[in-house]
Amino acid sequence: MNGKTRLTLLDRIRDTESGDSWREFLLVYDGLIEGWLRQQGVIDADAEDIRQEVLETVFREIGGFDHNGRPGAFRNWLRQVTANRMRRLWRRRASRSADYAGPNVELLAAQLEDERTPLATSWEDEHNRHVLQRLLGVLEERFSEKSVTAFRRIVLQEQPAAQVAAELGMTLGAARVAQHRVLKALKDFGKCVVD
Repeated sequence: MNGKTRLTLLDRIRDTESGDSWREFLLVYDGLIEGWLRQQGVIDADAEDIRQEVLETVFREIGGFDHNGRPGAFRNWLRQVTANRMRRLWRRRASRSADYAGPNVELLAAQLEDERTPLATSWEDEHNRHVLQRLLGVLEERFSEKSVTAFRRIVLQEQPAAQVAAELGMTLGAARVAQHRVLKALKDFGKCVVD
């Protein structure tokens, strides 16, 4: 495998303006931001505006982002960028009408910024869930539906392997092999995509 295929997604979007790298980035991260905001009750128009501003900021500032090998560094940076853009949107719309039904976005931003809060923890959980689902979606193109289903049920849903194998019409050995192959591919692919 050459050095270029080992580059992480962050390296690729930092070093190139290639549409393929940015499409891959958007596939993984685009829905995360808006989805998380909507889960917090942010109205659709505000969630869309914040999402757009976060992605614009990532595009402009990714070159200056220093990962420095710290696990979770990009995820934390993205959380901070999101909090800053939430606060910025709230300030721009300081003259909100009295009938605004959404949450106080500035308060949400302050909680999101502090990694010790339940809101920051929910960001981490949603990030992990979202990225895992996106990665599995990509791997579904490389493995049979039965193999991915076996992996999901045995690993993610913690169902007994023997039960899963029987219900999928597989031997226990075949179910275990599918589980391990998908897991290995997930880890390998994940190293190139997530920080």
